[in-house]
Amino acid sequence: MSEDESNGPAPPRRAPRTQDLTIRGKPYVLVAKADFDRLRRQAEGPREDAAPFGAESVGPDLRERRRKAGLTLAEVAKRAGIRQETLSRIENGRTNPTVGTVRSILRALEPSEGATE
Repeated sequence: MSEDESNGPAPPRRAPRTQDLTIRGKPYVLVAKADFDRLRRQAEGPREDAAPFGAESVGPDLRERRRKAGLTLAEVAKRAGIRQETLSRIENGRTNPTVGTVRSILRALEPSEGATE
């Protein structure tokens, strides 16, 4: 049985040691060849669906931002131009919003021009 077929979780990988350098004004990162080869193999490996990650992180983050801003679902939804039910589903990870929708929500969470603190 290969390491990839083992039952246990993979051991944590150490972060590669790197060195930042600038050549002719352009930034580069110098990394050991063994680390580069390992990172390249990982990048070429099977792809994972990012939707579950988005549902688990984007929605709760937006809810936390909304609550910190002291706004209701209805207020943010109206400002963002989306339905309140849609915002609720996004916050609860039951739908995957488009980038445009997330941007609209983030703009809706920004303080309004006439707001006082």
